[in-house]
Amino acid sequence: MAQFAIYRLDGHGLVVDCQSDLLSDLRSRAVAPLREAGEDSVAFSRLNPCIAIDGVAYRVATLFLRSVDRRLLGEQVGSADEIEREIKAALDMLI
Repeated sequence: MAQFAIYRLDGHGLVVDCQSDLLSDLRSRAVAPLREAGEDSVAFSRLNPCIAIDGVAYRVATLFLRSVDRRLLGEQVGSADEIEREIKAALDMLI
């Protein structure tokens, strides 16, 4: 599992793994859900960086960051490495 990998979370759509690779031995991972860019809950752009996946615009909903058992993460479908700085800035703003 790699930081900023995008996974399918069974029954909950797509999530971005925000957890440092230094903590890869833990059974849980800190993930932020991806929400469609037009949703009101993710309108504040600095807190919710935008990324396109298969032509669909999503926002990384850092406000809804949560911990999940890594066994629940499905297949990796992409990477958010291209917006690493924006995600880290959003997490810094949140915390």
